[in-house]
Amino acid sequence: MGSEATRWTIGLGLLLLAAPMACGTTLSEEKCNEVRGAAYEIINEAHTCNSDADCVETEWPGCTKPASRKNKKRITAFKTKFDDGNCKEPQTECREIPEIYCKQGLCVFREKAGMKNPTK
Repeated sequence: MGSEATRWTIGLGLLLLAAPMACGTTLSEEKCNEVRGAAYEIINEAHTCNSDADCVETEWPGCTKPASRKNKKRITAFKTKFDDGNCKEPQTECREIPEIYCKQGLCVFREKAGMKNPTK
């Protein structure tokens, strides 16, 4: 019984050593920038919609932006890769944003008179 307990202890020890290597790999700063850049490319695409329900906000990369549900899923995949790669997000100061809605087939901010552009 002693040797079986020893095998279990050794097996558990090997598993614990291998777990950090399997769970996440730190990406280089260059790779992190590529992942973040790819997400920005999606942000800069047209976010088409049929109704207000098709539009959501995305808080990454950078400050909140209007996005379609389909494109938010694509951005979320890059965010997961960014986080799993232990990438560091630069500090940004974001303004309060207006409501996001569907206007003439595109997801946009609902601008109000006198309101500054929230993306600047």
